[in-house]
Amino acid sequence: MIPITSSLWTFFLLLGLLLTRAVCAELTYEDDYEIIARAEAYLDAMNRRDVALASGLSKRSFTNSANYTPTRTPCPSGSLVRLASAGLSSDESQYVDERNNMTRDALVSLLDRIGLDDFDASDFLGSNTSIKIGLAISGGGYRAMLSGAGFLAAADNRTVNATDSGHIGGLLQASTYLVGLSGGSWLVGSMVMNNFSSVQDLQTDPVLWDLSNSLLSPKGVNITAADEFYAQVVDEIAGKADAGFETSLTDIWGRLLSQQMFNYSGGGPGLVWSDIADTGPFASRELPFPMVTVVGVTEGEVVDIETTTAFEFSPYEMGSWDNTVGAFFLTKYLGSEAVNGTPANSNECVVGFDNAGFVIGTSSSLFNLSPLNSSLVLNTFLPSQLMSALGETGNDSYTQGVAVFAPNPFFGVDDANMRLDPLIGLADGGEDGQNVPLLPLLQPEREVDVIFALDNSANLESGWPNGEALITTYERQYIRESAALPYVPDNNSFVALNLTRQPTFFGCDASNMSTITPLIVYMANYPYSYLTNTSTLKLTYTTEEIEGFITNGYNLGTQGNGTIDSEWPACMACALIHREVERRGIEHTAQCQQCMQNHCWDGSIATANATFEQIYPDLLINANTSSTAAVSSSTTTSTASATTTSTASATTVIDAASESASTSVALSASSSSLSLSSSASESASSTPSATSTNAAGGVAVPVWTGAGCAVAIALFDNFFYYFL
Repeated sequence: MIPITSSLWTFFLLLGLLLTRAVCAELTYEDDYEIIARAEAYLDAMNRRDVALASGLSKRSFTNSANYTPTRTPCPSGSLVRLASAGLSSDESQYVDERNNMTRDALVSLLDRIGLDDFDASDFLGSNTSIKIGLAISGGGYRAMLSGAGFLAAADNRTVNATDSGHIGGLLQASTYLVGLSGGSWLVGSMVMNNFSSVQDLQTDPVLWDLSNSLLSPKGVNITAADEFYAQVVDEIAGKADAGFETSLTDIWGRLLSQQMFNYSGGGPGLVWSDIADTGPFASRELPFPMVTVVGVTEGEVVDIETTTAFEFSPYEMGSWDNTVGAFFLTKYLGSEAVNGTPANSNECVVGFDNAGFVIGTSSSLFNLSPLNSSLVLNTFLPSQLMSALGETGNDSYTQGVAVFAPNPFFGVDDANMRLDPLIGLADGGEDGQNVPLLPLLQPEREVDVIFALDNSANLESGWPNGEALITTYERQYIRESAALPYVPDNNSFVALNLTRQPTFFGCDASNMSTITPLIVYMANYPYSYLTNTSTLKLTYTTEEIEGFITNGYNLGTQGNGTIDSEWPACMACALIHREVERRGIEHTAQCQQCMQNHCWDGSIATANATFEQIYPDLLINANTSSTAAVSSSTTTSTASATTTSTASATTVIDAASESASTSVALSASSSSLSLSSSASESASSTPSATSTNAAGGVAVPVWTGAGCAVAIALFDNFFYYFL
């Protein structure tokens, strides 16, 4: 192969790639000149990224952050395993107890700012009452990551204008737990591993969240840089294999994810999940206790709620509350050989196995499922250099497709079903249908009062959620005797009763429950100001799309900053205090009673099927309900720092007569506005369509179409790569 060194050849190759993506990657161009302008901007972004990487951009450092290969060290005293029957770990309990003081003050500040009628937050909470809030970010690839980022930006009092009237800034600071799954784990991991950076900081960073290039081709058309990058990844994985550890496709996936999620040289090959406990924000209890979820899958068995085991990773422990395991292993020492928690050699434990990219890669690993586990697809998607790394994984399709945790951390643990297995295979936390990571927050030991369930699933043919994630978790409690979830309706009722259209509360009446659960505030992905129903397999996003998704998530969190529902901040506040009100046996204020009536599911089941308009919804924010949302632009800085932020507020206007959408965004440090503009026109159709048009003018397609386009683009890339 002859590397492309001529800038002219590079330019024409990029034009060819963009022409392909103009059809497949959901982009729309008005004419050839726009394609050329796009190519120039693309090259400029690529060059800025390479300059930033070359400068060794790294705001923070961890020990051993440059080495992917786990190392051996003397073991700690005591057992590496504890049983779930003992309750929470002492470390987590201490963290939560110490954070309670911070969340109590933050909640008082939030409630005072919202200003509930006839309610005094300080008197209600006093000095001893702690309300535990959990935030659960679902899976769904970049769709989930970016939509969830918008919600967290709205909930974060560090986001400019997030504490204005109609906003909900401070909810993040008042929360005790933050849990992510798959794409949601990318968001949680990126925030936490980057020193608990705000969404604004992450979005304006010149290296992080640059999604213009596919994860599978992170250097774009820079073939020389791609060769060097792939060689680095292959060496890292080979080093782990040479040290005696099994590797799999998830090792590759995790290393690719790290390039976009972690602001460390080379994506932080030695950055580990247990490092979170050593960060300043964690030590000072400034961030909600972070976790990500995965499922354990058994070779040869169908993946569903009857067969999977639900695992969680925290900075301290990895394990499961399920009775199939019922134990937790110290995260820092994963990879160590032990029997019932006792190290086989007290002088030789392993550290560094819990690589941060590997953890979030495990939470989003789908390579055990067809067709992603087929040789044809793998050879099509993965560059040949990365395919060579698979030679280290062995010939077993099971161990190649799952994230391999060997030795089995729970080997020899009493009553663990897998106690005699030499290894365990873990995969995407949503594979069994539980795409919202509720289980960690439903555990009675954690005493969570309210859970915000952010559902960015793509259940409907149109790519929007239909409540399947909650239904699956509800059904699991009867199949697996797992933690309880309040009663929820069927899929059709979720959509037909508009329970996905507005925040909906489940479990409002604790007196009707045999087991009292947290109140569930269900908030589904919905087109407020942007059509965010893209395929989970979509691996590239333009700056405009990123802005649109984050703004839409912000509008979900604030209900258009009160323009859709002026009472929403107050109703959210009522949800926060609801369980404590019930515990005391007192009545809500008249305002909160009205809120509960408006948002609580009343047990109704739809008698008619959801309509076409409900399955393929239009944008909510129109000429009569404009919205401003404080988020940040990722195009406003070229410096090697994530501290430069810009405020943004987007106003989206829908002309009902022409059904044409226009999104206007302009940067402003004082008035919070976004700096992009786009327009799209969508013609109405009387017949159902398998596609919908997004606010950027592109087409949001079903998963199978997205996969076909991804294959076509990969084939195109590989053709030019090898031919040239």
